[in-house]
Amino acid sequence: MARHTPHHQPGPAAERLIPAPKMSVEETMRSFIAEAAQDIVPPSREAVELATKLNIVFDSVFEPRSAGGKRKGAVATDLKVFVSMHDIGHHRVGLNRDAAATLAAKPVTAAAIRKWFDATGMERRKDLYHALHVHPSTLSRAEPQTEMDASVTERMLRHSDLLVRAAEVFGEEGKTWLTKRHDLLEGKTPMEFAGNEYGGAKVRAMLNAIEYGGVV
Repeated sequence: MARHTPHHQPGPAAERLIPAPKMSVEETMRSFIAEAAQDIVPPSREAVELATKLNIVFDSVFEPRSAGGKRKGAVATDLKVFVSMHDIGHHRVGLNRDAAATLAAKPVTAAAIRKWFDATGMERRKDLYHALHVHPSTLSRAEPQTEMDASVTERMLRHSDLLVRAAEVFGEEGKTWLTKRHDLLEGKTPMEFAGNEYGGAKVRAMLNAIEYGGVV
């Protein structure tokens, strides 16, 4: 009687011993990127919408004009203030610091500040006046093309960054968080406390801690 060799599928241990099909380095990288892309968290809708509105404002403020009508301080640049960024496992919109550094030294008009107020979507204008250190009467009396000090531009950029970051962390409640007094900010609102570079850095650190589960 002929002996039949048993035929069976390899078990899990045997499968691990079977060499995997060889892939080129390029194929391996494509496969890795495709798998990683499936795990990327999309950007916050609120943050994207706000960043888009603010980009439109800054584009209009610093768009160079014709030689005959060019405003003093206008700067020609294709840089967007807010751009798409990729962190590990996270796709977000963030401040383009190269563009911000270029624009922060330029004066801004009263008309541009009013456009910025509208773009932020903040209900209470007094929060924005505090943020920019601009007195309401000063702005109300100013002609549309009246130029403000460049320090106002820098504050606009800083608070734009925080507004978008808060929208990433809290969604629609981001603006509410920025206008509530906080014990860690000497009883001030985040908008008030971020009136200078160092205050802005602390507010941003708080937002990062809240998002990633740190202590605030």
